[in-house]
This record gives sequence, C-alpha cells and structure tokens, in this order.
Amino acid sequence: MTARLLVTLLGSAALLAAAGAQSAWAHDPSGKGGLPPIYVKRMQAAMKSLEAMDNSDAARGVYSKLVQWPPSYAKVRVCFMGGSDAVNAKVAEIANRWSDDAGMGLKLDFGKAGKPRKCDPANRDAHIRVSYDKPGYWSLLGQNSYVYATQEEASLNLDGFDQAADPAVLEQSELRGVILHEFGHALGLLHEHQSPAANCVNEFNWQLIRERLSQPPNGWDEETINFNMAPYVGEDLQLMMTDFDSASIMLYYFPPEFYLNGANSSCFIQHENADISPADRVTVNFMYSSDSAARIKNFEQNKAEFMKIWDAGMKTGATKAVGLDFPEVFLNPKGASGDEE
Repeated sequence: MTARLLVTLLGSAALLAAAGAQSAWAHDPSGKGGLPPIYVKRMQAAMKSLEAMDNSDAARGVYSKLVQWPPSYAKVRVCFMGGSDAVNAKVAEIANRWSDDAGMGLKLDFGKAGKPRKCDPANRDAHIRVSYDKPGYWSLLGQNSYVYATQEEASLNLDGFDQAADPAVLEQSELRGVILHEFGHALGLLHEHQSPAANCVNEFNWQLIRERLSQPPNGWDEETINFNMAPYVGEDLQLMMTDFDSASIMLYYFPPEFYLNGANSSCFIQHENADISPADRVTVNFMYSSDSAARIKNFEQNKAEFMKIWDAGMKTGATKAVGLDFPEVFLNPKGASGDEE
C-alpha cells in the first residue's frame, strides 16, 4: 500500500445495477465517469511544476506525501452536496470505519449524528465535499480535496447513491466497498495495483489494456493510461509501504484478460474487495498515528525533505514558474478546523 499524488481510476455502475449484479465493476476504468478533467489539468500542471525542480524517483516519493493531512488536523470536515439525511448518515457510518481503530489519529467529522453536515460555502469550509450527481465514483487524494477543488466543487462523488430508497442497501458488499474505497482516497491512499511493491506492472497485458482504455467510454491517450495504471516511481524510495495486499480495499478488480497469465496472476482477484484489510489499517495508522509525537515526527521529516528540494529550486530560480505556494498550502495549511458543530 502506498500513499501518493495520483488521480483515481474511476469507474461507475448505476446504483441499482451494482446492487443487483454479481460482478458489477464499480471500480473499473471502463466505467462511465472519472475525475473531472478540470481537476486533472490543475494537478498535472502542479506536478509538472514540481518535477521541473526535481523529477528523480526520490523527489517524486517526497511529492507523494504532500497529500497527507498534516498533524494540525485531528479531524477533517466532511459535508454533503445533496442526499437525504438517512442516506448521508449511512454513508458517514460506513466511511467512519476508517476511523474506528484506536491507532488512527485522524477522524472524519460529518457533523451531527443522524443529520450529517450539508455543504454551505458561505459558512465554513469543508475539507471533503461529497456529491451524488456527477458521473462515476471518484475522489481526490487527501489534501488535494482542499487544494485543487473549490468549496463550490465536489471532491468525492458517489454516483446515484442518493437514490437508495432504503439506505441499508449501501451495506451490500459492492456498494460498501465503493464508499470505503473512495474515502480511502480522501485519506490519501493510492490504488494497490500501482504500488511499487506490487508486480502488477509486469503482469498486465499492456497491449490489450491500451487498446481497451483508448476506446470509448474512456478514450484515454497513452500518457493517461500510464498515469492511471503504472506505478508513479519504480523503486521503493521515500514511500511508506507494506507488501502487496490482495485484500486491500484500494485494489481494483480487473478481468482476467487484463493480465498476461489471466486468473493466475498474483494481482488478480475474483471480485471487488468490500472491506478495509489489516494492511490498510497498518497504512493509515502509520500515516495518521494516534501517537501525536510519532505523527508530528513523520510529518516534520517529510516537510524537511520537501523543503530541501524547494530551497534548491529557489536558488536556481526553478520555483518562479510554480504557480502554487506548495509549502504554504500543503505544509502550513490554514484551513478550517475539524471542530464539531
């Protein structure tokens, strides 16, 4: 499991189809919608600015950690841009399973129990803003939710989930898995198949994948395919990771033909994972340790590594072309607190 800067591969199945199908590809890139292109453009521009300073694997590993919510946040505020109180409460209940471990030092703050917070840009900022009316299932990663999307824009989307007549349907494995997966991204987690600890990059049938994903509904160019399918770095540098976890909630189901060895691939799983795995717990508990001293130590180490690159860029003038003050917005955020209303 790794946590780094990357847009999500997002697929979608209609709510009723997902509830009734045995193998709906809720998280497959052949779905109908993904991260809005405007967000992708913003992040790609930012990444190009960073890599203009230093594009080594070591530096990319440092950049990856910018998505982690800093230790100044004990909570991140979440709001809903629609949906009934009953549906929103069920989504919040499921999402909060990321926080129900004693080792986890970051909580998702949905507001009042039974009546989760509705988004109100004119009132207080929210770090994560959940919508139901965009195509697909997707989420920005960690702090990207607050940096690259405005308060009027959703940062996480659960297409059609607000149409559930009975919120209990969201406990069905594929729908529960979607919620946990997308909130995993909101906490800063990457897809498991893109972990440098996995061998998926060598097991994929790249010719078929490129043919498939270059066609509708995706229509991706090769750069986008690689961006969504391949590891960000080729070596275990600067990244906190566990061994490849086939049970991770962050691992996609791909059909056997996506792999050279079909169902015999080590990265192949029979169906979507629906629950947080023990290794997922280890990862988020490391990122957001309930031991505040340990969490601060990790953050300060990441900050020091980034500032070495930034300060070197200032000396060479490389930071002049950067339109975003990365140290300010990612390392010294002055956003909303996570206090309960």
